[in-house]
Amino acid sequence: MFVRSATHAYQDPLEHIWIRCAQRIGFEIVRTPEAYASFDGKGRILIATADQFDPDDNLGQMIFHELCHALVQGEEGELEVDWGLDNTRIGHPWREHACLRAQAWLGDQYGLREFLAPTTDYRVSFWNRLGDNPLDAPETEGGFRERSVVAARLALTRSQLPRWRQPLKEALLQTQQIARVLSEAPSSASDPDNLPSLWSTFKEGPTRHSVGIAAILPTTQNPGCAACAWSFHHRGALRCRHAPQIRLSPNEPACAAFESRTRLDCQTCGACCREAYDSVEVSERDPVRKSHPEMVIRQGGRLKLRRENTRCAALAGGRTAQEPYSCSIYPGRPRTCRDFTQGSENCLAARRKVGLSL
Repeated sequence: MFVRSATHAYQDPLEHIWIRCAQRIGFEIVRTPEAYASFDGKGRILIATADQFDPDDNLGQMIFHELCHALVQGEEGELEVDWGLDNTRIGHPWREHACLRAQAWLGDQYGLREFLAPTTDYRVSFWNRLGDNPLDAPETEGGFRERSVVAARLALTRSQLPRWRQPLKEALLQTQQIARVLSEAPSSASDPDNLPSLWSTFKEGPTRHSVGIAAILPTTQNPGCAACAWSFHHRGALRCRHAPQIRLSPNEPACAAFESRTRLDCQTCGACCREAYDSVEVSERDPVRKSHPEMVIRQGGRLKLRRENTRCAALAGGRTAQEPYSCSIYPGRPRTCRDFTQGSENCLAARRKVGLSL
């Protein structure tokens, strides 16, 4: 009979890191044999007990995946069972694809894409087909406007909100630090199936960019910050609209949030004219009142362009990811619209709101 009694309980490091991450964001982690991975719509993420895991499952990966679902589904999804999805995801494959794109992009920033990869059937049918940039889709499917790509960008933008940013960043960084050490350690060869250690999938992540929202792109495919749509010159220095207080060198390497200026095309965007802004005010003297009176309404004592649901009534097209947008009154558009020049701060903010930019 032992006299000594335990004064502490051991906890797996990844479990500690990711349970704490979820708690800081506002979720409780509950282990149960009744579900593999689920969400109760009341703040509790339900995850299977360890005896139900596959050899390459780990609690950190499972929590990370569910958090990515929360990012894609948004605050409304947090009020629904299983984030508002059917638990098989069969009815919403594009939403699952968006979750996996966001998961891959975030993992890439720390060399953890494969270590934190999903272990469901989507690993074979979708995840393994993602390229170096998980936010790329074939042009035949809509390219950068493809539905799951847009939803993934919105999720990644949401991940930068105060509620999410620090908990996620710290959990990923701490996981990276552990993975870096264990990936270099000799395998213990304790697996009965002689499978290689999951830690061996870790790849040293790229350096974090000084702007802070993403890692630096590889040298072989790095066009530099100066070529990015989000860069601008102010007080004699190159800067980024994501962190305008930081002075960048003229040859500063670009980060994974890079967006080419050539992508700023109103016909593939239309962001200013739809969900990004809910009204376009018109002055009393604007010529559009005479040239297109049918487009101008008075609302709450102010003149505005008429809208159809979330879109300006003058906006045409864009009903599919391949269809271009157009403005039926473009030559005579009001002054407010003319002030929203391509590549301006308002333009880029609108693109970010609709998921066309990070």
